[in-house]
Amino acid sequence: MPYRTHDARQVLTVVAASSAATTARLQAWRRVGSGWQRVGPVVPAWLGYQGFSEPAAENRTATPTGSYTLTRAFGADPNPGTKLPYRQTTDADWWISQPGPLYNTLQHCWSNCPFTQGAPNEHLHDELPYYDYAIVIDYNTRNAPGGVRQGAGSAFFLHVTVHQPTQGCVSIPKTQLVRLLRWLRPRDQPRILLGVRR
Repeated sequence: MPYRTHDARQVLTVVAASSAATTARLQAWRRVGSGWQRVGPVVPAWLGYQGFSEPAAENRTATPTGSYTLTRAFGADPNPGTKLPYRQTTDADWWISQPGPLYNTLQHCWSNCPFTQGAPNEHLHDELPYYDYAIVIDYNTRNAPGGVRQGAGSAFFLHVTVHQPTQGCVSIPKTQLVRLLRWLRPRDQPRILLGVRR
């Protein structure tokens, strides 16, 4: 999995046995000098129904491969103590997957919204327990190099698992996700590396 860590001092690796696999192993790492040290246990993770994809797309249930920043989090539950910018979601929070200027962004709107209040957009507060907690994977977001590309895939998160494949996200047990939320720090420029064992 030859992906760059850039300036990150905290990294999560999610490694699958093949591109078609729907399960993987997540490991946290911290930079120590010029090397990397494991942090915590190996965690079982679930990927999209179509495994890994390069590139991802809106009409696929595959998880994108690559190296992405982790810059913010959200969830229906209160902030568990993360240092990442955290939004506790309400009934007015949506993740936008319809084409247009709001594509692949979180939007807060109660009524007369500039987007469809329904599919393909996700009403975050209703998608539980998946979004009890979630960390945004900066694939095709405004924080990604090159910004947002229409149709290239949206709403990729590290979220709570129900022990089955996802629509393209990475999911892990809630207790482990809370542990990672408390560990990750913006000053360490955390990243997630997603790929196949080589």
